[in-house]
Amino acid sequence: MDNKWARVLWDYLCLDVIIGLGCHDVRVAERSADLFLEGLAPWLLFTGYLGNQTAGVWTRPEADVFLDVALRMGVPRGNILLETEATNTGENIRFYRLLKENNIPAHRVILVQQPFMERRVFATFLRQWHDQGEHTHAIVTSPQMGISAYPHLTSRTYMSMMLCVLERIRDYPQKGFQLEQEITPSTLSAYQWLLHAGYFPRLMHNTHAHA
Repeated sequence: MDNKWARVLWDYLCLDVIIGLGCHDVRVAERSADLFLEGLAPWLLFTGYLGNQTAGVWTRPEADVFLDVALRMGVPRGNILLETEATNTGENIRFYRLLKENNIPAHRVILVQQPFMERRVFATFLRQWHDQGEHTHAIVTSPQMGISAYPHLTSRTYMSMMLCVLERIRDYPQKGFQLEQEITPSTLSAYQWLLHAGYFPRLMHNTHAHA
């Protein structure tokens, strides 16, 4: 009898799937694999073709590159699903059909992206995720690092990417891509200061520049 009730608690507390959203930063794949290896969910889904950050730089889909990382870290291939068509965040979120085709529940998910993308990913999820008839609970996380630990991008490129993400948080709710969020006065002040300092909002590449 104790085992029965323990199983009820176990099923409630565990999550269904970890979703690593494709980008240029393989630390997102490492974070996703770490969460799987910690036993937080029985499935790992990598999603992404080539988008703003990787088109013209990588020759293989982001999901395939992430797969290699996870396999090297010891994640069993049979627990990994790949979606290799998405070219932007909105498409990443909408490609829940792969889970449905494999009879994998997706009511409790962990979404993994870069640190400065957490807020935007969550807003996109709330607007575009199809919860298959039930409320879906999502946790958004990223590689555990602060701004000083992001050395692989130049400061100007990094600032430009963050400005672009902020503009999409501001503009995309009106386009139906994301849920509207409050942008604090201090954030707006920082945005204006960086613009006046000569930084321009842009992603690493200018393809698939939507959602």
